[in-house]
Amino acid sequence: MSEPAKPSESSKQLAAEEEKAKARFEKAMNELREGAYRFSSRARGQSELIIEELIDAEGDTVKSLAEVEGDTGAVALAQSLELITFDTWLFGQIGDKDALDLKAEDHWEVWFTFGAWIGETLRRRHGGHWLLLGDDPHTWRVGFSKLFLEIAPFVFAEQLMRMGSGATRKMVTEIERIRVSHEEQKERDKGNSLDRYLAQHYIRLHTVPVGQWMAMDFAGFAKLWNESPVEKLIVEVKDKGPRLGPQNAPMIEQIVTALGRAKQDQPVAKQTADRGLFEAIAQIVSLRRATAPVAIDILERVVMPAMHVGIPEKFPPLDDDDLANLRKGVELFAFFVEVNPHQFQADDEGFLGSIPHEALGTPYADKNQLEIGKGDWVIINPAHLVPMLKDFDPQKLLDKYDEFVKYLASIPDAPRRRDDGRMLAETVARAIGDLKGCVGTAMTNKDALMFRLLPPPG
Repeated sequence: MSEPAKPSESSKQLAAEEEKAKARFEKAMNELREGAYRFSSRARGQSELIIEELIDAEGDTVKSLAEVEGDTGAVALAQSLELITFDTWLFGQIGDKDALDLKAEDHWEVWFTFGAWIGETLRRRHGGHWLLLGDDPHTWRVGFSKLFLEIAPFVFAEQLMRMGSGATRKMVTEIERIRVSHEEQKERDKGNSLDRYLAQHYIRLHTVPVGQWMAMDFAGFAKLWNESPVEKLIVEVKDKGPRLGPQNAPMIEQIVTALGRAKQDQPVAKQTADRGLFEAIAQIVSLRRATAPVAIDILERVVMPAMHVGIPEKFPPLDDDDLANLRKGVELFAFFVEVNPHQFQADDEGFLGSIPHEALGTPYADKNQLEIGKGDWVIINPAHLVPMLKDFDPQKLLDKYDEFVKYLASIPDAPRRRDDGRMLAETVARAIGDLKGCVGTAMTNKDALMFRLLPPPG
């Protein structure tokens, strides 16, 4: 008999890293549980308040706030003794300092235990997962199991501790809002709430890049960039900038300042080839419509294939391999896309696994090789997508998927599966409908259809 193969050095290192990560997670979870207990005990011992009663849906505090919801004057008066007591106690933890200072050990302790109490209380109440994405508790999240909803307890705790009077009312109101959202989901589930979402669903939000489509008046922008003097470009930036909202005002100001250092009577294209500046100004002056970002793996694996499948008239018979995949637990909408034949031919070697290279272009004057993974934009010929999108209806796709789920249930040899693909189906239907609107805008205005990859939002 041959000896079993020895583990490789890389596999040993991977196993060691996994053990370290597991130990870090368990240590953090112990700190969270202990911190939550310390905060509750400290509040009870020093203020004689059982803070869990403040957030009890049947308690006087929640009821009194619900009675005056929407009435600004009444809300200002709806300060129960418990609310005032907790506010007073919480801000008393800051001592003689004017504001929270997380560099002070005692301040950090009360902030950490407060955030731990918020997160652990909500996680235990509704079910969920801690997502510890770094060493800073500000980055830690709780993702709920029954709702696709994520909260940042330590960010919330800091906001409350810097808020002053009314912090407790804000805390109770937000916690009650989350409870009501879960109750509404329970009603939609007809009383049988399901744990739909795992930690992996939330981790994806912070680790997977997202793709976005944009319809842009690129011809008009190219003329501004390549031919018009900088002074005219500045006028356009100042004119179009406010539509991006006040939160982007500092960015607009920085761009105007950068352009102000250029020669005003010459086109900016003759003075710089900076792609970052090019993209920023293009979005300000020429963006007509953009889609909501979608995780790139969902876009490549499900959205684009579903668009090529279209709305099938009938479903194909399932062979043994199909049934085996069903037994392995493949998500039902992904299975729907996999087994139904394409109505439209996809280029498997093309962009996003479907778009042929002849339908692609570059927006950059230097024409160098694109680095899409680093965020470079790609021009897509919108006419290529029109046949797939012109008759697309999101609701028809969802209805056809529901028919497919019933079809699977009618097959004697198919495993009995609950529908775990509805959320993905809705995501895909929205994404394709969104893209249809963007392509329509591009075709109507003879715009460029751009695609870009963005870093994970978290």
